[in-house]
Amino acid sequence: AVAAGLGTGGAVWAMMTREFETLSGYYLEQSVPGGGGANVVNVILVDFRGFDTFGEITVLGIAALAIYALLDRGTPSMNGAPPAVPPAQDASNSLMVAVAMRIMLALTIVVGAFIFLRGHNAPGGGFVAGLVVSIALALQYMAHGMRWADTHMRIDYHTPIGWGVVVAATTGLGAWLAGHPFLTSTVWHLDVPVVGEVHIASAMFFDTGVFLVVVGATLLALTSLARLRVGDGPARKPGTGGAA
Repeated sequence: AVAAGLGTGGAVWAMMTREFETLSGYYLEQSVPGGGGANVVNVILVDFRGFDTFGEITVLGIAALAIYALLDRGTPSMNGAPPAVPPAQDASNSLMVAVAMRIMLALTIVVGAFIFLRGHNAPGGGFVAGLVVSIALALQYMAHGMRWADTHMRIDYHTPIGWGVVVAATTGLGAWLAGHPFLTSTVWHLDVPVVGEVHIASAMFFDTGVFLVVVGATLLALTSLARLRVGDGPARKPGTGGAA
């Protein structure tokens, strides 16, 4: 422990006392001319280091699918059978909460769209917008119960994961086919009547893929875990006497 502490301290001291150059200045200078956006963090994620982000959303989707696969055998609701949740536990605790969550769903989706669209020039982006929308959808399960949400929402969360990776990859292939490195972005300036000049970055399509993967992975993982019985492990399959 003493050797590890001294070694780590010595390494930190050596790093902090030497002269060094940082990449932050380059990103700050090239964010607008190179990436077409004033939000440096978002431009780094979807442009300068877009390939890293593409790998991260792929891993995120795989992780959610792995959770689903591991719990699939013990949750018959995932295979088309009714959710293994007793009606008494599936009901909402408050009618007021259930009604409020329905109203909040539409409002939160609008907020998520706003955060997504402003992300290239202001705080926001596909990842944050995906989390906001995921919270809105997760609250529907909490307020109404799994049975109601499965019946009324009817969302297969595998689909946005797959489409998100496809959209992100297609954005990168578009640049590659145009003779540029994979995931190189470009910016178009359009004159829209009444609105005026609008700039559209190709990174927005990549960010759309990030948004879809975040929503799909978050909800697939949460709903898979929520379908397990509380306290006795995996849900029991209909017609069997023991746990799956």
